[in-house]
Amino acid sequence: MEASFTKANKYLFDSKAWSWNLPSGTTCPGALKCLAAANRNTGKVINGPHQEFKCYSATYERYPSVRDRVWANFDSVRGKSSVEVSSLLGRIFPKTDLVRIHSGGDFFSQDYFDGWLRFVESMPDVLFWAFTKSLPFWLCRLDSIPGNLVLQASYGGKHDALIGEYGLKYAKVVYSVEESVELGLEIDWDDRLAAYGTDSFALLEKKVAGRLKRSGLI
Repeated sequence: MEASFTKANKYLFDSKAWSWNLPSGTTCPGALKCLAAANRNTGKVINGPHQEFKCYSATYERYPSVRDRVWANFDSVRGKSSVEVSSLLGRIFPKTDLVRIHSGGDFFSQDYFDGWLRFVESMPDVLFWAFTKSLPFWLCRLDSIPGNLVLQASYGGKHDALIGEYGLKYAKVVYSVEESVELGLEIDWDDRLAAYGTDSFALLEKKVAGRLKRSGLI
């Protein structure tokens, strides 16, 4: 299977958005409270020892078609220089102006992160956004982030202390609407605040959100 972008999942604010995904957990060096990974061969999901909330992208990798796609993407970029990563992304980029980087997976090396910076900078008419726990890679390039790339630190990782220290925009998982109100954070229901917002925000845990939707409360 060849590396490729995929249409973003249906909950996003725009059906025209695409995403680029990697194996969850395997490519998440900063993950802690959400760490989980699906075995490449069997699809069995193994949770990390400090997991507090479910990694839903890892659970989707139980399906061979999803697993094959994310591993094809990973194989195409791991061990590559930033120039090679940027070139690969350019060759397979779909016709779109909205891209979520990593609905599954994360920035797994500085070269890979830098490759994305190169590529994003070459596509000024496209809006890219990403959640990340790989904060050291971001902080190494804090003054070099292209204006069309919106990053948010994802709480629950190994480097949470850096979020406040550097005043990074962040996303925090909450388990109720009341909790988000207490924290003074607006809930992002469809990635709109991630892609376009400048303030930090909350994410309602998916199982809780699903229960509220089924009850007609949201």
